[in-house]
Amino acid sequence: MKYDIVIGLEVHIELSTEKKLFCGCKNEFTHEPNKNVCPVCLGLPGSLPVINEQAIEYFVKLAKALECEISNFSKFDRKHYFYPDMPKNYQISQYDLPLAKGGKLLLPNFNKYVFLKRIHLEEDTGKSIHIGGDNLKEAKYTLLNYNRAGVPLVEIVTEPVIYSVEEAIEFLELLRLTALYLGISDVKMEEGSLRCDANISLKPKNSNQLGTKVEIKNINSFKFLAKALNYEIERQSQLLDKGIEIIQETRGWDEKTQSTYSMRTKEEAHDYRYFPEPDLLPLKISQQYIQAIQIPLTPSQYYQKYISLNLNEEEIMFLLENQQINNLFNNLLEYTKGNTNVNAKSIVKFLKTDFAYLYNNNQIKWEEIKINNIINYISLVENKSIDVLNTKKYLPEILHKEMNLTEFLKSKNLIIEEDHNLIEKLIDEVISRNPQAVEDYLNGKEKALGFLVGQAMKELKGKAKPNTVSELIVNKLQAFIKN
Repeated sequence: MKYDIVIGLEVHIELSTEKKLFCGCKNEFTHEPNKNVCPVCLGLPGSLPVINEQAIEYFVKLAKALECEISNFSKFDRKHYFYPDMPKNYQISQYDLPLAKGGKLLLPNFNKYVFLKRIHLEEDTGKSIHIGGDNLKEAKYTLLNYNRAGVPLVEIVTEPVIYSVEEAIEFLELLRLTALYLGISDVKMEEGSLRCDANISLKPKNSNQLGTKVEIKNINSFKFLAKALNYEIERQSQLLDKGIEIIQETRGWDEKTQSTYSMRTKEEAHDYRYFPEPDLLPLKISQQYIQAIQIPLTPSQYYQKYISLNLNEEEIMFLLENQQINNLFNNLLEYTKGNTNVNAKSIVKFLKTDFAYLYNNNQIKWEEIKINNIINYISLVENKSIDVLNTKKYLPEILHKEMNLTEFLKSKNLIIEEDHNLIEKLIDEVISRNPQAVEDYLNGKEKALGFLVGQAMKELKGKAKPNTVSELIVNKLQAFIKN
């Protein structure tokens, strides 16, 4: 491309508090429409908001994880705009004194930080349900559900320092996982607890002058984010090629047409007529309160740790995507100290294969998992000391019961105890029965060795290790070459 891509994201994360931000209504997604509402979240005259301390605690956890500067003094503001799903005709948000500024999130794949401009706390709006079409343009009528109105919402605003669609996807994925690991949100895009707006502009290659930005609103999946950004890059580049000026506007993504469409011209801050919320006192947070809130390791920190263990991206993302499996991995890793047969890669291999099969079939009892058995099992597998294929049916028992694993497997005749006289005898028979494979190997065809090893393993029926069989066959065939 002859243009540089510049992207900034505005990400909204609903906090999983018990109550809404300014009232005592339950913060629940699945209840019948307009059940969890009250005069405060409906904005009825005379109702007064009261801040939810749990929302402040969750906010501070996220701000600390993102290395933000948390303000000791903050306030709320009224942001005015008119839309059916906002019963007050204004939103209680933050303007010039947000709860946190700055911050950053590491993108390991790109070896760069995405720097943040600010993160602030606000109330969510209700939900519009368009009937008779997929969007407002096609709908015959619209129903309104105010259960979501007043739910605590964190907005994270990045600096315009994202330079590709791939960087945007990685940032959003790591931010989603960060909120999940902190336990502050379920971050389900399909249910609206994680939403993303993207600002995108193009500028001439290596130019210092930013182009005119276009905002794409309410993207509710990673797939749609990638599609919308790629479409907008192509649309803007074609306009610039023709010398047509880009209009600063807000656009939506239409999945049916696989294109963005114009919604309205982009608002500026003054269009919202911000002013301090008169019904809420300014918010003061002490340093002692901030320091007392503890957070676990973040996904970015885990990512850096796992890179140092020589895990690849696929292995790392497999671990990070499931917090329970990730915790189990770290418990197993801690237990391996001194066991030379087991390392990070062998543990991930087990978790991605045998363990994942049981997990996906709901056969894992987390509270009964025996770490010692798993490590011993992986060690035996890595040492090729067991008949793996026939052992798998006993894995649920191995994972959940106290036992001497070696003795248990011996009782099932699954430990490979090699009889070298028997091995040599059967290898000699396999070699004599397959002269063509022997000739192929002697003529430099390495695949022939695999065939001979496979035939010998069939005859041995799990009574020898593949490495032992392979070495013996090679030695015998090398002797043919010398003779």
